[in-house]
Amino acid sequence: MEHAVAVSGEDSSPEQIICSSQLKPSNNTAIKCLKCDKVYIFPNDKDDCLAHLYLEHRLVIADVEDIALLEDYLQYWEKEFQTHEFEQYCTTMFLDQLPDGKYAKNEKYYLLCDILPQDYELRRKLKEKRLSEALERHQFELTDRNFSKECLFCRTIIKGLRADYLDHLFDKHFLLVGKPEKLVYVDELLDHLEENLNRLMCLYCEKIFRDRPTLKEHMRKKGHKRINPNRREYDKYFLINYNGGPTAPTPRKQHHQKRRRETASVSTIADPETGSVDFDKHFARPDSDAEHDSDWSDWATDGEPSSIKCLYCHHLGDNFTLLKEHMHDVHRLDFEKATSSLNFYQRVKVVNYLRRQMCLLRCVTCDLHFDEEELLMEHMAQESHYGIGEKESWDKPEFFFPYIENDGLLCVLDDSGGDDPEVDTVRIISEDSLAQINKDAERLSLENFKL
Repeated sequence: MEHAVAVSGEDSSPEQIICSSQLKPSNNTAIKCLKCDKVYIFPNDKDDCLAHLYLEHRLVIADVEDIALLEDYLQYWEKEFQTHEFEQYCTTMFLDQLPDGKYAKNEKYYLLCDILPQDYELRRKLKEKRLSEALERHQFELTDRNFSKECLFCRTIIKGLRADYLDHLFDKHFLLVGKPEKLVYVDELLDHLEENLNRLMCLYCEKIFRDRPTLKEHMRKKGHKRINPNRREYDKYFLINYNGGPTAPTPRKQHHQKRRRETASVSTIADPETGSVDFDKHFARPDSDAEHDSDWSDWATDGEPSSIKCLYCHHLGDNFTLLKEHMHDVHRLDFEKATSSLNFYQRVKVVNYLRRQMCLLRCVTCDLHFDEEELLMEHMAQESHYGIGEKESWDKPEFFFPYIENDGLLCVLDDSGGDDPEVDTVRIISEDSLAQINKDAERLSLENFKL
């Protein structure tokens, strides 16, 4: 979209551009074309502006998607090109075609890239500025206690820290947005998610559904209660995407030659029999040795996750043994005794069945539905319904699949039980059986899926 508004500018250095701009560009920033008087409103008109530069002025900006604060970048070069021609800063290319694709001989185009030291320095400073802004905002969001927002799924209003809001989304609705210490611009991210949910759009696959219950059921069954990591528009909300430092510009030819040399060197050190490479021997860091190896202190011992959630409440056990003691003392359930006759795959089904029932506020034994979690817990305690349910309830193909993402309890289940030959154990799932299971799971729908 083009706007016939003239924007005047004065010559300035990269430092002046960076220091004079606001902390964060607004959602409606007027950006003038680098060579004419047309103005575009960013970020909505970004593609139109870049297309105009190519079609009308034959200018291409290299790696434009990797430029931090593109508005500041364009404003700087707009001031430079007011008094200078493209040839003074850009690489000139001759192609045998017009911008619309038609054949023409020796057509001149211009490439603005970081091979130019001035451009390289500008991109570097913009990255530093963007990182500084993100860190400042991140620190504010971690400590600000004036946050207040209604839950995306229920009517609960969470006040205080943004971390409390994110914990509520995961604990109550199993929606995994991200860890607070790794997120930035959380308010904008939550508003974006809320807008998608109001449009009845799945947060992961972005399909549109006819009503909210169908959307929620889809997200639950498909494991889509998370954002899609492959969508680049979410990159700005994760702090890790701001610390990528710029690399020195390398000509394309030299880059490909370097890749070929690296490939050849790997082939010479590969095992001639297996074709594998001993990476510890050939690619170890120069400053690493047995005494100064990576710090593995944040890994849980014995292969267990750092915490395991109880099957019936929000208690987190430090390990499987403590969790079983909690369930025995608080819920009067001996998990080992209740599942002693089951094999590993049946235990997986039981865990996923119990997870689903508790999330849907249904008793695991009588399937009675409650409106509040407290009433459900009270009922199960009074009726001694803390158990694993009947086999016909959980012995279904859909319970092969985890109900909550990264369920730590599934990681610590062992297959020591169910060794009795009279028990219908399953040691190996053949490819045909697995394919049938997948077909059965796909065939499930809201009409035949008993809630």
